[in-house]
Amino acid sequence: MQVIGLNHDSSRIHNRSLVLKLIKKHPGITRADLAVQVGLTKPAISKIVNVYLEKGIIQEDKEETKRNKGLLFSEGFFYGLVIRIGRISLTGSLIDISGNVIVREDLPNGIAYHANDNINMDVRKLIELIVNKAAVDKDKILAIAIAVPGAVSSSQGIIYNRSMAPGHEKSDIPFSREKIHLAEYLEQHIGLPVYLENNSNLSALAEGWFGKGQSCRNFVEYSIGIGTGAGAIINGQLFTGHDGISFEIGHTTVNMDGDLCFCGNKGCLNLVAKFSNIVKEYDGTADVQDDKELLDRLTNIFHLAQDGEYKAIEVIRNHAHKVAVGAVIIINMFSPDKIIISTNEINGLPVQIMLRDIESYIRRHAYPVIAETVEVEMSELGEDIELDGAYALILEKLYYLITDKIKGGI
Repeated sequence: MQVIGLNHDSSRIHNRSLVLKLIKKHPGITRADLAVQVGLTKPAISKIVNVYLEKGIIQEDKEETKRNKGLLFSEGFFYGLVIRIGRISLTGSLIDISGNVIVREDLPNGIAYHANDNINMDVRKLIELIVNKAAVDKDKILAIAIAVPGAVSSSQGIIYNRSMAPGHEKSDIPFSREKIHLAEYLEQHIGLPVYLENNSNLSALAEGWFGKGQSCRNFVEYSIGIGTGAGAIINGQLFTGHDGISFEIGHTTVNMDGDLCFCGNKGCLNLVAKFSNIVKEYDGTADVQDDKELLDRLTNIFHLAQDGEYKAIEVIRNHAHKVAVGAVIIINMFSPDKIIISTNEINGLPVQIMLRDIESYIRRHAYPVIAETVEVEMSELGEDIELDGAYALILEKLYYLITDKIKGGI
């Protein structure tokens, strides 16, 4: 599909940014192919490309002998630093713009183990650990992008406090959020641009850049596991809602007489579809010491199901239908071409064994005209999908970030 660029002066930034994105998305793309994709003349494309070649940002593919050589990003020229704030751990990577992971580090205790006062400092600690271990010039790091669960103001760089129902104590929620000014804190102490975004939104962005959404302009990423969330790419753009807060599918009521959620609603999808319910149904109790124990017990049940144990199979099948309720709501609301299912905080579980039952439920219960056409797929990006999304967020802003770094601009 052609992405239209314009030849007049006012579109200069748009065209140069688009060329960078296409080179990143299609390593080895030629000038001729860029001209077709962007809708510019070959001389106009060559003028843009030559600037990037002269600055060393991109290079020609040395393996090719043909005249119109493919174009690639230069290794080790610029970097992006990406962080995932999870319940169980904090994870981060330094990745160069050609796609090489230089350093990957984890801090063992995630946000569920932290008081608010510690979150900023521990994220800073992880960033400094990565930068020191990588031993790269900090001036070559373009930005820091952070995936955060729950409500995030991407424009203000703030993590919001979760709403709590009357009578709920802070101990009832996995972590307290009282307008944590994380971006401001990190920019002051690290000295780099910082971007925050909801983790499900970033998972959708990752699928659009690197996964099963690459050839699809309208799809929804549905994240299941310890929590429940979603992100959408609509007409090729990330749907972010007001101030970056959108698609809180986990806090959609699916049972009016259900339990009280910490958000204040009753019977939220998040309460119904969370994977701790699998443990509760199988073992008779979901009482666990921490999320690590929960994952161990879930792993055992899924492996029993794979080995053919009837009870484990039935419990997981029943939960697949609960998860699918959220998928049906999403599909009926957005009529996407595709729904891509990913996981959160349950890395290593063979969740793909649920896909057939989820899809079957969708075909039966989604609005018939939509149910006939929507594709249902499992993500293949794995446990680092949110880091991939944070990296993609930096790539979305690549032109502006590089322009700020290059003397004289581009």
